[in-house]
Amino acid sequence: MTLSRLVFYSRTNLKIGESAGMIRGLLQSCSEYSPVSGLTGGLVFNEKFFMQVMEGSREQVSRHLATLFVDPRHEGLTVLSIEEIVRREFEGWAVGYAGHTIDAERLYLRYCPTVDVNPTLMSARGLFEFIRDFCALETLYVQRVAVGETRPAAPTAPTPSPTPRVVPAQPSVETIKIVNTKVAG
Repeated sequence: MTLSRLVFYSRTNLKIGESAGMIRGLLQSCSEYSPVSGLTGGLVFNEKFFMQVMEGSREQVSRHLATLFVDPRHEGLTVLSIEEIVRREFEGWAVGYAGHTIDAERLYLRYCPTVDVNPTLMSARGLFEFIRDFCALETLYVQRVAVGETRPAAPTAPTPSPTPRVVPAQPSVETIKIVNTKVAG
């Protein structure tokens, strides 16, 4: 089976103060879906954006992406890249709230010009690396679940890779803007 990786972001309808309960809800959704689907990845969000990486077969990724078009939490879904990959970077699912802690803000400044995370200012590679690095943070703002688990797991330290990370050259990808076509009713 050929693996694919999708990197995208969307605007969120999340209201300030709703984020605490949403992390667990999103993680529970991912943990229930991933054992069935074979998808892995990371989702980082704040009051303005959802930023996500999904890995799995192209069919699995496409099926899950289609469900996001009808999800009322997402607006203005923008796909930055979809590419074939040799191996997964995510072993399960990680969901994180991009809050304002010292460690998180240091990470934001590595990928963004300000401490406010804005994926519209990032390349596909930059957003992928930001999500991967954010999901590896040891903070209460990040929750993880391994494929096959059915409940949120306590945060754990990332497992060091036995071999150096090899990142294939990313072909130039034109950004595809996808606009939700919600039908009123």
